[in-house]
Amino acid sequence: MRGNGQHIVLIDDDADVHHAVRLMLEPEGYRVTCCSTGPEGLEVIRRERPDLVLLDVMLASPSEGFHLAYELKADDVLRHIPIVMISAIGQRVGLDYARELGTDYVKAEAFIDKPFDAARLRAVVREQISRARKEQAP
Repeated sequence: MRGNGQHIVLIDDDADVHHAVRLMLEPEGYRVTCCSTGPEGLEVIRRERPDLVLLDVMLASPSEGFHLAYELKADDVLRHIPIVMISAIGQRVGLDYARELGTDYVKAEAFIDKPFDAARLRAVVREQISRARKEQAP
């Protein structure tokens, strides 16, 4: 098991995405907590301090994910938690968030377009958790 019980919080309003992400990550040893709203996700993140957040761009509003990412990165206690933004909108409108907007505008360490495959999701999760741990090491 690669995840070794590392905790991931998924914030997405689509129950099918919850199910798919669990199927992709839990067999690898990750513990996945699924939240359907930004406020619910923020509460879980503040309480449990996960190793990584998977965050949909469009929740209750088209930009709620962006706003939540800003809030997390502005919090001194939570800012170290890597955020991976997930969305189908980039593919629909032809926007590459990472390249076109950059991390100054979009406060996330990585971006994955929906639909995503298990190998890509696992690779990004492993990479971001590993990078965050190295940055926090004394």
